[in-house]
Amino acid sequence: MVNSVRHSKSLLWFFPGKHGRQWITTAFILMLVFNLAGCTQTPEPVEDGSKAGGAKVEEAVQEEIQEVTKEKTPEEVIKQQVAEMSLEEKAGQVLFLALRHNQEGQPLLELDEEDKRIFQELKPGGIILFSENIHNNQQVNNLIEQMQAEAAIPLFMAVDQEGGRVSRLTVGEMDFSETPSARAIGQTEDVDKALEAGKTLGKELKELGFNMNMAPVADVDSNPHNPVIGDRSFGNDPELVANMAMAMAKSMQLEGIIPVLKHFPGHGDTDLDSHVEAVVLNHPLDRLVAVEFLPFRRGVSLNMPVIMTGHIEIKALDEGVPATLSSVLVTDLLRSEWGYQGVVITDALEMGAIRQRWTSGEASLKALQAGVDLLLMPENPFEAHEAIVEAVSGGVLPVEQLDKAVIHILELKMKIK
Repeated sequence: MVNSVRHSKSLLWFFPGKHGRQWITTAFILMLVFNLAGCTQTPEPVEDGSKAGGAKVEEAVQEEIQEVTKEKTPEEVIKQQVAEMSLEEKAGQVLFLALRHNQEGQPLLELDEEDKRIFQELKPGGIILFSENIHNNQQVNNLIEQMQAEAAIPLFMAVDQEGGRVSRLTVGEMDFSETPSARAIGQTEDVDKALEAGKTLGKELKELGFNMNMAPVADVDSNPHNPVIGDRSFGNDPELVANMAMAMAKSMQLEGIIPVLKHFPGHGDTDLDSHVEAVVLNHPLDRLVAVEFLPFRRGVSLNMPVIMTGHIEIKALDEGVPATLSSVLVTDLLRSEWGYQGVVITDALEMGAIRQRWTSGEASLKALQAGVDLLLMPENPFEAHEAIVEAVSGGVLPVEQLDKAVIHILELKMKIK
């Protein structure tokens, strides 16, 4: 019972306010059911005078269990929570923002009143920290706590901590372990090395207050001239990449950190960098299935909680449209054909491959229409938020589509340890 009580407190924190009580009652009673069902120990004897009172309490609890469990499942409670959210709250929940600098243009290391306005007005679903936000362990922990305190619904708090050259948390005065690059781990061909790296990352990220890591990379390094992936990949063998990525991801999960598998459908064999410009893969479908798609299909089969889209055009499936904005790739392939039921997040929407062709509002709307749940770093988050609200209000984006994304987000947040 002790664990259930502790968990119920975390759920209270998860859904504060006028709708929180019903969530807590339901969740707590459901856990009480599981505990009562699993009890095998003989209760301690009680004094005769207390038997009647104890029986009445137990009877009352049983009645409440029957009443609550009869009415709502956790999934139904989340759907009700979403139904009671305003359109503006829903539009904020799908935003995943970076706040690199404060209002004076200095690295943002703590929140001031102007920074808090972003949380009050947009109510984002997640925040990703970068090197500008990081000085030392206590400062990072304080900043995360400040941000969480401003959120009506707890935030996804993320960072890019892949290991190797993409390590945001080894700057300044940070005390954080340096883990090897994915390539270095892959070259050992020892899955235990990936498990070890994931465990270290997960443990230390959790201690700082993070609950998500934008890793591991599941791209297959099949192009030596690739300007952006390279040693961020575990190697050029799709099976090796799949095995290593899954091992790292699962060990992070065991430490309470949500892994993000990236960059679907595969950024490993490109000559260009989507941070800068449009990127096209010209391979036929059979090659894509055998190489690029393989690690991501493995991730789907192992129920990876989050998959990140890359801004990569797959000519064989949806010419001219990057995966991030493609319903053919996100909805038809990833969700319908492969059966993925987790959260889909975009790569940063401020990257050149998107920004050069679409405004923040246009890109955000197209991504949601494609079946994406979370919008990472739109260049202008206020414009993105407004575009979503206007699209739903005007019937351009069905509210059911937005609700589906928010439900995916809240279901995952409910699982945060």
